[in-house]
Amino acid sequence: MLKLRPSFFFSFLIFIFLLQKPNLGSASSPKCISTERQALLTFKQSLTDPSGRLSSWSRPDCCKWRGVCCDRRTSYVIKIDLRNPNQTLRRNGEFRNGSLGGKIHPSLTRLKFLSYLDLSSNDFNFTEIPEFVGHIVSLRYLNLSFSSFSGEVPASFGNLSKLESLDLYAQTFSDDLFTMNLRASKLGWLSGLSSSLTYLNMGFASLSGAGENWLQDFSRLSKLKELHLFNCELRSLPLSLPSSANLKLLEVLDLSRNYFYSPTPNWLFDLTSLRKLFLQLVRLQGSISPGFKKLKLLETLDLSKNELSGEIPAVLGDLPRLKYLDLSENSFQGQIHRFLDALSKNKGNSSLLSLSLMFDRLDGTLPESLGALRNLHILDLSENKLSGSVPKCMGNLTAIVQGKSVDEYYEYQEIRDSINLSGNNINGEMPVEILDLTYLRILNLSRNSVAGSIPGNISKLGHLETLDLSRNRFSGAIPQSLAAISSLHTLNVSYNKLEGSIPKQLKFKDPSIYAGNELLCGKPLSKKCARKQQDVVVN
Repeated sequence: MLKLRPSFFFSFLIFIFLLQKPNLGSASSPKCISTERQALLTFKQSLTDPSGRLSSWSRPDCCKWRGVCCDRRTSYVIKIDLRNPNQTLRRNGEFRNGSLGGKIHPSLTRLKFLSYLDLSSNDFNFTEIPEFVGHIVSLRYLNLSFSSFSGEVPASFGNLSKLESLDLYAQTFSDDLFTMNLRASKLGWLSGLSSSLTYLNMGFASLSGAGENWLQDFSRLSKLKELHLFNCELRSLPLSLPSSANLKLLEVLDLSRNYFYSPTPNWLFDLTSLRKLFLQLVRLQGSISPGFKKLKLLETLDLSKNELSGEIPAVLGDLPRLKYLDLSENSFQGQIHRFLDALSKNKGNSSLLSLSLMFDRLDGTLPESLGALRNLHILDLSENKLSGSVPKCMGNLTAIVQGKSVDEYYEYQEIRDSINLSGNNINGEMPVEILDLTYLRILNLSRNSVAGSIPGNISKLGHLETLDLSRNRFSGAIPQSLAAISSLHTLNVSYNKLEGSIPKQLKFKDPSIYAGNELLCGKPLSKKCARKQQDVVVN
C-alpha cells in the first residue's frame, strides 16, 4: 500500500481551501465595472485634451486610469481628479496646454457612487455648468474652480445633500480679471446643503442679483467652517443677523473686495470660532470695535485698504493667537505705543509672525516694545509719519536672529524675513544691533533721514537679498564687506552723501544704484576716482 507523507495532505488541504476561497486579490486590486468604464469613455469623448493627459483612458481596467480611483471592495468609481497639473503656471502657455476643455457629458450621472469630482484649473471656455451635475447626489466633494465656467449656478446643486466641500472660485487665467462670468442671482439652493456643507468658495462669482438678504441664505449652513466670497459684487453688509442664523462653527470668513461702505457689524464678534478673517478693501468705516476682544481664536486679521480711522487700539494686542495682522492703507492716526505695548505684554505675543501698518497716518516714535515681538518675521511700517531713530531693540527680534523656520504661508506667499521702515521721518544712525538679525532677507530704510556710515561689518547680514538705503543722509564709504553678501540681488544706495570709490567687488553695474552721491566715483559711474578717493574704502 502506497504511503503518503503528511506534508502532501497539508499541501492538498491548502489547495482545496484556496479553490473555495473568494478572490483575495480583488480587495487590493479593484477591477473596472464595464458600465462605468463606458460612462467614463463617453465623458472623455466630450472633452478636449491637447496635452494627452487622458491617454491612459483606453486600457481595459479603468480603475488604473489617470485621475480615476475605485473602491477597493466594490470596484465602483468613487473619485475623479482631473485638476490641471500645471495650475501654478496660470499666466503662461503651459497652463493652457495642460487644460482640459470641451463639455461635461451627462454620462457622469451613471457613476452612482462618485463622491469626489475635481475639474479645477481647466478651460471650459465659459460654457455653463451643466444642470445634471446637481443630480450626482453621491458627491461629497466638488471643485470646479479656475475653469472658466459662466452663467447661473444651477439650482439643482440643492440636491447635493451629502456635499461637504464646494469650490466654484470663478477667476480665470484670461487677461480680463474684472469680467464676472459666473453668477448666483438666487441662493435658495443653499438650503439643500445646510446639514452637510463645511467648505464653500464662490470667489469671483457675481452675487449682485442676490439682493440684500444674501447673508441670511449663507447663514443657514449650520455646518459651515469656511466661507470665501472674495470679489462677489456684494453691495450691502447687514448690521445684524436673523435669530435663525447659525454660523457658530465658522472658522474662516473672507468677504474681501466687495462694496459695503459700512462700520464693522457686531454679529461678526459672535463668530467666536473664527481663526481667519479677511475684510480687505470693503470700505469699512469708523474705528476698530472693542468687540474684537471676543475673537480669542483669531490667527489672521486682514482689515487693509479700508477707511478705518482713529488710533490702533490695545484690544488687538490682547488677541492671544494672532499671527498675521494687516491694517495697512487705512486712515489710522496717532501713535502705536498702546497697541504694541499690549502686544508685548500678551503671553501669546510670540505668535505674531507678520505686522503690516504701511500707508497709514501713524506718527510718534518707534517704541522699545517692538523688541518683545520675538517671533516676528515681517515688519512693515512704511509710508507713515514715524519719527525718531531706529530703536536698538530691533536686534531682539529673535526669529530673524536665529532664522526660525515657518512651515506655513500667508495668502499663498512664502514668509520672508523683512523690515520695511521706508517713507517716514526716521533719523539718527543705523543701530549696529540690527546686524544681529542674521537671517534678514529684506531691509528697506529708504526715504528717511538716517545718517552716519553704513556699518563696515554689514556682511553679518549674510542672507540679505534686498537692501535699500536710498534717499537718506548716509555718509562715508560703501563698505567692501557688502560684496561678501552673495545672496544680495537688489541694492540701492542712491541720493545719500556717500563718498570714495565704489568697491570693485560689487556686482551691481547699474549707475542708478549709486546716483545722487556727489563724492562717489568709479565704475559704473562715469566719474573717475582720484588717488585719494580710491583710498576711501571701508573694509
